[in-house]
Amino acid sequence: MQRGIGDGADICLVSGGDEIRLRSYVNHAVYARLHELDYRLECGVDEGIGTKFFYKTSILARVLPRYDWVVWLDDDAFITDFDRDGFRQLIEQAEADGHSIVIAEGPLEPNGFWSVANTGVMCLKRSPEVFDLLSVMDDSHLEFARDWWDDERHGTFTGGDQDLFVWWMETRGHRDRVRIVEHHALNSRGHYYEDSLSDAFVMHFCGYPDKKIGVVAFAERFGIGQELVPEDLLDRFSVKVRSPMTRPEIAARTQAWRWRGRLKPYLKPVWDKWRERRG
Repeated sequence: MQRGIGDGADICLVSGGDEIRLRSYVNHAVYARLHELDYRLECGVDEGIGTKFFYKTSILARVLPRYDWVVWLDDDAFITDFDRDGFRQLIEQAEADGHSIVIAEGPLEPNGFWSVANTGVMCLKRSPEVFDLLSVMDDSHLEFARDWWDDERHGTFTGGDQDLFVWWMETRGHRDRVRIVEHHALNSRGHYYEDSLSDAFVMHFCGYPDKKIGVVAFAERFGIGQELVPEDLLDRFSVKVRSPMTRPEIAARTQAWRWRGRLKPYLKPVWDKWRERRG
């Protein structure tokens, strides 16, 4: 039986998409077992999905009715502090304060990108307001969000569920049901990790041109395997396949990543013009 919060509410960690790209599912599953949470790796295939962001919406709409709280983790988000019962603590606080959503601020990126909130990691309560949120998470509402968006107030417009969340929160009267926490508590970035993996709770590999090599480089920086799971926990939970990317593959992908970085300043203006024409 799962250990719940308060009066027995249950919590499920959920991640997925339309393909398995990274070893994050091992990271999520081990954390869930350690802290007695349920875990589901979901395939988001469904009817009417036009943009990849909305595989998430399909999954959440299907899973949320089964649990009191669902914690969504993008597949490029890895838990780094396994000692911290972070999701349960945030949810207990949200329950006490009458919040239905816990989400992190979008931290400032080295390239200047930022956002009011980042939907890569979210705690969602089974509640009318969250189902209302999910009801607007589709391509048909993006135009409304884009017309309303103010870059100075809201940050970078990404063309996906994140923008729809901010638009929904500020225009549909649900701001008081949302707790926005600082990024170290829920959804941080590599440049905020200085001394150890416990500098933040979750590392989100946003914006990496090659996320696999980005995870490897981050893992090697802290002397841990490619799952970002401590070795003793991999042993405890019988994980046999570990750090599957080989040294030759790492070398080849690293070199390709460096070349991409050198070409990016020349290719970015072309990309920006294409996006501008696309509207």
